[in-house]
Amino acid sequence: MIKSMTGFGAATVEDQNLSVRVEVKSLNSKVLDLNVRLPRSLQDKEFEVRNLVARYLERGKVMLNVEMEYANKAANASQLNADLLHHHFGSVLSETQKFSVNIEPSHILQSILRMPEVMSASNGRENREHEWLVVQKACEQALKACDDFRLTEGSVLSEKVVGYITNIKTLLEEVIVLDPERAVIVKQRIEEKLTAIKSDAAFDANRFEQEMIFYLEKMDITEEKIRLASHLDHFLDVLRNEENAGRKLGFISQEIGREINTIGSKANHAPIQKLVVLMKDDLEKIKEQGLNFL
Repeated sequence: MIKSMTGFGAATVEDQNLSVRVEVKSLNSKVLDLNVRLPRSLQDKEFEVRNLVARYLERGKVMLNVEMEYANKAANASQLNADLLHHHFGSVLSETQKFSVNIEPSHILQSILRMPEVMSASNGRENREHEWLVVQKACEQALKACDDFRLTEGSVLSEKVVGYITNIKTLLEEVIVLDPERAVIVKQRIEEKLTAIKSDAAFDANRFEQEMIFYLEKMDITEEKIRLASHLDHFLDVLRNEENAGRKLGFISQEIGREINTIGSKANHAPIQKLVVLMKDDLEKIKEQGLNFL
């Protein structure tokens, strides 16, 4: 079953002190283009999150956002190491005085607060691992929801595309019916031209016969009709029986377009050329929908 690359999924996982909400949005893209937004405390888990996304969503422009909220915010707030702050502040202030450098104490304080270990999260390694397990569970649920959304959306797109393919097949049947009529018209044109040419003293029957054979072969659309019918059947077979075949369907669409264009250029017959225009219109709709196929 074909999936769409357009999708959305969200999940919330809670325990006694922590609530995690994950949202996933995806759009069409040639590759997996991933944008991850994680809380600062879990920045080092971005690689794991990316691997998790790749397991569920093979391709697309994906945006994943993780939000965490604690029931007891004070217990999880960053804590100040006052002893270390005093030590650093005294050392820096003493050194600046030695070099006769005039620096505002507030500037010194701001720099020290950014130093490692001066401000530290109250939750230790064990709590951080717990955070990650909750986030991981929420990510998996949101990604599964997004993948299910893609499957449902793909089913809708497939129905539309099957309708367009069916239209082209119907138009091709009309071309097949009209082709004998076109052959009669072409034959009449040739006979009229032949009558006029035979009166020319420079008429070369052998050369004319060779050129006529070439012309008739060039006008024949039998092979194009057969190949177009085959490509249409192949498209439907892949659409219904293969997974994640968006690129393959794109290639088949190109082959369908090539045969339709050739029929139009060879036909030299107004009713058939009108049918070709209608086939091209349906094919463009297929290509437009196909951009979202995974």
